[in-house]
Amino acid sequence: MNTHTGLMLLISLALAFGIYGVVVQRGANLVRIDSATVMMAAIWGGLELAASFLGFGCGSMLLQFEVSRERNLFWIHLLAGLIFAAIGIRMLCTAFAKKSFLEHRMEKVNIREDVRLSLRLCIHGFFAGIACGLLKFRLVPLLMTVFVVSAAFAAAGYISGRAWGAEPCSKAYAIGGSMLCALSIALQLIL
Repeated sequence: MNTHTGLMLLISLALAFGIYGVVVQRGANLVRIDSATVMMAAIWGGLELAASFLGFGCGSMLLQFEVSRERNLFWIHLLAGLIFAAIGIRMLCTAFAKKSFLEHRMEKVNIREDVRLSLRLCIHGFFAGIACGLLKFRLVPLLMTVFVVSAAFAAAGYISGRAWGAEPCSKAYAIGGSMLCALSIALQLIL
């Protein structure tokens, strides 16, 4: 596995922990898991894929303005690292913020509400896509990784939230945020 593949996997996992943190709260309110839950997990993955794709396009467009490749490589890596650090810090702030958990049972997944929550979280995928575009990652493997990992973590969030409640929410945010902050530092050293 090359460095870019490993980084794509780590970025996807870190973003997916944020998705898991939101979805586990929704799963804690579910009465039963059904086909709508599976469809919603695929929607989470699809929206994250779309946000990453748009971000990747923006990041690639920004590279068209570079003048000297050698001189700007440091700044490109620094900017990508700052983007990952900003997402990570935002996730860490969410993890340690005081939350009130409104508990009301849902017979099945409320697709409209869950899509709204997913769209709010897509900002992370968009900015991560910008950073990946700046770093010239390969688009197709990046999008496949983002979709599969995001959908799997969303499904796991519904199932584990239904089984064990919303307790892992803050831990998931903290893990994802820590991964992105560590990745932002490692990015300066390995690329």
